[in-house]
Amino acid sequence: MLKRLFGDIVIPAEVYRKVCQAKDTPDSIVISTAVDDGWIHIQKGRRKDTALLAKSSGIDTGEAAAILIAKEERALLLIDDKMGRSAAEILGVKCIGTIGVLLHSLFDSILDFNEFVENLDTMIDFGFRVDSKVYRMAIRLARNFGEK
Repeated sequence: MLKRLFGDIVIPAEVYRKVCQAKDTPDSIVISTAVDDGWIHIQKGRRKDTALLAKSSGIDTGEAAAILIAKEERALLLIDDKMGRSAAEILGVKCIGTIGVLLHSLFDSILDFNEFVENLDTMIDFGFRVDSKVYRMAIRLARNFGEK
């Protein structure tokens, strides 16, 4: 879905290390495969700047590195963490969350309404946290997209 929506994607080395440290998790397999296939690229950040942003905003270094890369590249940042989104927005970085990606997939006909709901519910079943108001709003938006 990400490849179809955005083409090439850049992730910080910190995120790659953290996710791919455990070799046989679903996330590590998907990301490692995408890196091998050449559509996810790993980029090293500036450690000093990353550490400073992480410390000053109370976010983790992977999120800080992603924010700084997105700012430098003038790219859209995929991030769900509330504090990370706030830090990114303060720095002028445009953000989209996972639900936004699903909505874009629906709008671009990658998913239909039922697949949208199924994907969102599956994510929640696997621990993705979403406020009930946000969930209802996402379903409402998806329904409206689906009717067009």
